[in-house]
Amino acid sequence: MTDGARDESLFRMPNYPAWFGADTALLCGSAVHWIVISLMAYELSGSVTMAGWFSTARGVMSVITQVVGGAFVDRHDHRTLLLVQSGVCGLLWLTMGMLYATGRLTFTLFMVLCLSSSAVFGLLDGTSNAALITVVGPERYAQAESLNQGRDAAVRMSGSPLGATLFGLWNPAPFFASAFCDLVAFACSLTLSLPDRPEVRQAEHTVSSFVRDLVEGWRWVFASKTIVNAVIIMGLFEFGGFAMRQAINLQMVSSGVDALLISLINVISGVATLAGSLVSSRVCDRVPVGRGVIGILAFMALGYAPLVFSSAYGSVVLSSILTSLPMPLFGALVNGFVFSKTPVDRQGRTRAAVMTAIMFFGSGSGALAGELLPRIGFTGFVVAMMALVLCSVVLAALNPRIRAIPSSPHWAEVEL
Repeated sequence: MTDGARDESLFRMPNYPAWFGADTALLCGSAVHWIVISLMAYELSGSVTMAGWFSTARGVMSVITQVVGGAFVDRHDHRTLLLVQSGVCGLLWLTMGMLYATGRLTFTLFMVLCLSSSAVFGLLDGTSNAALITVVGPERYAQAESLNQGRDAAVRMSGSPLGATLFGLWNPAPFFASAFCDLVAFACSLTLSLPDRPEVRQAEHTVSSFVRDLVEGWRWVFASKTIVNAVIIMGLFEFGGFAMRQAINLQMVSSGVDALLISLINVISGVATLAGSLVSSRVCDRVPVGRGVIGILAFMALGYAPLVFSSAYGSVVLSSILTSLPMPLFGALVNGFVFSKTPVDRQGRTRAAVMTAIMFFGSGSGALAGELLPRIGFTGFVVAMMALVLCSVVLAALNPRIRAIPSSPHWAEVEL
């Protein structure tokens, strides 16, 4: 592809505006009601314990359905699945809003509707990303991923405050807003015109063939040494980074920092991520993936250094900015290479396998923070997690497969 074609706006591509609209609307629908769900669980159950178990149940449902969801996405038409996802979720949130507005929403109904939404999202969440490769092509996937990273940060940054504001004005409002967003996603999906996929028409729709495809997809993922190495490196980094974020929150809460100031850090991180995405979209095609990943990991590891010397609010803000700025470029390089090299008929299974493995690494980091902070203190915990994060940098630097991955114009010359 010529440099002129690469410089052309993605929104000039035939199907990209419709895809971007559908994907953004789905994300907005989730962001608007996200902060309200936990409040509702406590309000309807009257129990902190029940609300906690409810949150755990939603997470477990998403993980379970995500494991098989990748194979399901690969075996069906992506446009159809986007219509199903947006349509079903829109109906669920509309039902939730109507029941709440009429005083008929019980905790049992609330749980059934929320778990149903989690199941649909876990099963079909990879659809939009799987469709992206056919919309923009492998050559521009990294650029599209950069744009997505910034868009995601902006939506998450504004979604929670908007949801809380709507909830304060009228309690059912966030659910009607989510239903409206899903309706927009449905309308955008209707205008999509994706290439025909012969493997979808020829697929056997039996339980045995589904299991066979599921196993084959996971086997293919773990047969790729590059993907396995990348997952281990990213998993270590994610574990350390997520544990660090949990420790920061616990430290601030225990120190009596105002809740508004704590929430403001998320906004600052979102702004830094958005700024980073603007830079990433301009340079992601020119940065060699291997050396870029090593440099970014090292930069983010050192971004936690201010916390070694002080746990003051200013140090937390500075660290949040330093670790958020390079995230879009990191995502564009890693996701761009892995998923642009993944065949269309394996996109769903590859994404499900990678995300499940990374979630496995990060799942115990919150508990670790809670256990170790009282024993070794905040500074000791930061040093320990920085050491773990630096281990991921060393592993990446010593791995010839990772180190040798070139910039996107040369991805066709290397194997996944």
